Amino acid sequence: MKALMAILIVLLASCSGPEAEAPGEEARDPGVFDPLTSTLDRAAGVEDTLRDSAAERRRQIEEAEGR
Repeated sequence: MKALMAILIVLLASCSGPEAEAPGEEARDPGVFDPLTSTLDRAAGVEDTLRDSAAERRRQIEEAEGR
């Protein structure tokens, strides 16, 4: 019975999540999906850039038309 309790305690301790290294900073373990998530992050950045560029062009066109 004591051996079973010791095994359960070790298993529970190993399943705990990673601690954050600094307040407000998430601890991050590299994983299988890191290439995919970094690609999605880059795509979101490109989308933001394109959206900002389109808004700037619209503003310039409206300004040129005298609106």
